[in-house]
Amino acid sequence: MFYGARAYSLDDIEFLAEADFSFAEIDWKDPQRLRGGMDEMAMLSEKYSLSYLAHGPNEGDPTDLESIANLLSPLVCELIELAPELGITLYTQHLWLDPRFLSPEVIASKLDILESWLECAVRASVQLCIENLSEHADHFAPAFERLPGLGLTLDLGHAEILAKPNASFGFIERYPERIRHVHLHDNRGGEGVQDDLHLPIGRGRVDFAGILRRLHDSGYDEGFSFEVKLKHVEACRDKIDLIWNGDQPSWN
Repeated sequence: MFYGARAYSLDDIEFLAEADFSFAEIDWKDPQRLRGGMDEMAMLSEKYSLSYLAHGPNEGDPTDLESIANLLSPLVCELIELAPELGITLYTQHLWLDPRFLSPEVIASKLDILESWLECAVRASVQLCIENLSEHADHFAPAFERLPGLGLTLDLGHAEILAKPNASFGFIERYPERIRHVHLHDNRGGEGVQDDLHLPIGRGRVDFAGILRRLHDSGYDEGFSFEVKLKHVEACRDKIDLIWNGDQPSWN
């Protein structure tokens, strides 16, 4: 299994490389800043045999279609097109599609935008993945039915918010073939963004053993990114590795 973690700087990337992680998931949001650091990132990749994934920018106000269409959308396409310069083949993007909070008209417009991003990704030979926020599996049905090339970055922590049981079970049951990447962090459940705590594994209530057992049985063989503070990533990797291989770790 391949393990990595989110990286926000060159120091983060080097930390993960020296801790023997397979990849760094880079905060892929500012093209000018990224281009300025491309040589250094390429050097670290070659030095440590480390690969990269990309995580795109947040959408801001999820109902502001004018901003999403005119500002975010061209930025996302520029970022997708930049990804191959660093050998990146998987790009994760937020785009909230929860019909409990968004009107059908807003969602329809967002699907148009998502289709344009997928077209950019296909041209760049990059796998575009949408990341679940508060959505359940059925909330992504319109996107997956319309866009057969769209992947899913399954975020186990986000799937604990506004869901009982964790929404990951539904995604794994309904769309196992769409899951191309997995984000790992913990929380105590809740009703909103303030409850998305990004705790170390075992500090909240996410049923990692149950979810990962289902994911394993579905045939998943891609990567896991830890979205926790870097000081916790090695201990989190050890716990998840134990679970994935059929053992139960101590949560102390």
